[in-house]
Amino acid sequence: MVVIGIGQAGCNIASCFSKNNKKILFDEDKFPSTCKTVEDYESKCPAFKKELGFRAKECWFLVCGASAVSGATLRILEKIKNKKVNIVYICPDELLSTPLQLKRHKVCFNVLQQYTRSGLLDSLYLISNKETVDIVGEGPMTSVYENVNQTVANIVETVEYFKSQKPVLGSVAESNQISRIKTFGMGSLEENEEKLLFSLDNIKETGYMYSINQEDLEEQNDILSSIKERVAFDKESDILSSFAVFSSPHEQSFFYSIKSTHFIQGE
Repeated sequence: MVVIGIGQAGCNIASCFSKNNKKILFDEDKFPSTCKTVEDYESKCPAFKKELGFRAKECWFLVCGASAVSGATLRILEKIKNKKVNIVYICPDELLSTPLQLKRHKVCFNVLQQYTRSGLLDSLYLISNKETVDIVGEGPMTSVYENVNQTVANIVETVEYFKSQKPVLGSVAESNQISRIKTFGMGSLEENEEKLLFSLDNIKETGYMYSINQEDLEEQNDILSSIKERVAFDKESDILSSFAVFSSPHEQSFFYSIKSTHFIQGE
């Protein structure tokens, strides 16, 4: 799997992916020293022919629009437009951001959504720093976002892994072509409570991926009924849902979900 990180946030998350993935990092050091503003990073963006000359047909692209380096986002995406690009966009915490950072974020956030909705980009996964911190916990101040970065990397890697595995039961349907704006959800099987990494409005489709250890698969009698309840609840909300159950070597059973919509999201 090819993972591209741009800016400090994007590079930090990309660095959390396992070693068997190809990581391409574009931090400030990869650009001319004269780049100071968003406009500079856009107009002075190098060709990066060597870095972007990978053979894989699909990649994951990680970026937070609050940084000035994010100004190079469209330039870099233009160079890999022949690839299937899954963008993971990190929304900054408003209370921890400067007015300038929020201004940059607003522009990048809206532009990427419009490009995605029009079909110029394959998919856009929205992640809220604040909501993800609330889910995984803050931890020490010196490592507030380390858990967030690792969580995002783990979700993407697990979702990609499931794509290559044969489920014990069910299958996750491909989302509708127009439903390109997405987010991830996560939860434990025991609590059966789902938490979203971004409060996506007007959800139209959901794909659930259950990772269940062998003991639970053999001994738990209510797993399927619990899944059915969740799918039925979605149906009542006019959300088209599908699910797949995978055998897991881990002690804890859990599930991830991908929520999709074609509606532009607010801040």
